[in-house]
Amino acid sequence: MSSQQKKSGASGSSQSSGSTSPKASSSTTQKSGATTKAEEQKLRSERIKGSRAEAQKKYEKNKREMQIIRIVGAVLVVAIIGAIGWGIWSWAGDKTDNAAPSKTVADYTYAGSQHSNDPQTYSESPPVGGIHNPVWQNCAYYAAPINNENGVHALEHGAVWITYSPDLPQDQIDKLKSIAEGQDYILVSPYPGLSAPVVASSWNHQIKLDGADDPDLTRFIKSYKQGPDTPEPGASCSGGTSATVAGA
Repeated sequence: MSSQQKKSGASGSSQSSGSTSPKASSSTTQKSGATTKAEEQKLRSERIKGSRAEAQKKYEKNKREMQIIRIVGAVLVVAIIGAIGWGIWSWAGDKTDNAAPSKTVADYTYAGSQHSNDPQTYSESPPVGGIHNPVWQNCAYYAAPINNENGVHALEHGAVWITYSPDLPQDQIDKLKSIAEGQDYILVSPYPGLSAPVVASSWNHQIKLDGADDPDLTRFIKSYKQGPDTPEPGASCSGGTSATVAGA
């Protein structure tokens, strides 16, 4: 073999060993591309998961807020209904209590400011007006009868005198006593010979009642205590006498 051929062979061998195989380069490129796609899919999947988690959080938050709104709304509705119901009930109760007595109220025309220390005989029993003692009866509950002349003077000052039959059941007597102790210008005492279980009187007005629970008692008090016919409205109902009938 000539020296030229040897050089040529050596050169070709050198070129062959220094060059890269096309198949190897293509395989590397494919692997790199596959890795990039996998990473993109992973990132996309993580973003989707994150979006779903965020959407779930928002959903749960909105759900809680809606539950709170429903509860608050229900409470407000119940409160409003209760307030309306209470208002109607109170209005109905006040309207009933403030109404005029359903039973007949007897009316009279006695003039006030007529005083005398002498015992008096009255046409009505109990009396509703007329000449009376200069000293008034203190407004209170009495377990024994009081003198008519002092009771009439209390009426002149605007009091309501509630008289009851001595045989009235004790629970009803206790109720009348609580009325006297719970209000001003109320006088309560037993009165023998009444034509009804309870009789309420103011100056120039009187009503016969079925008992202490008769709703007309409250109505009479509201209508006639310190009423328009009171000769001396606002005059004291204390500082007078607390005496009862002697021997009663």
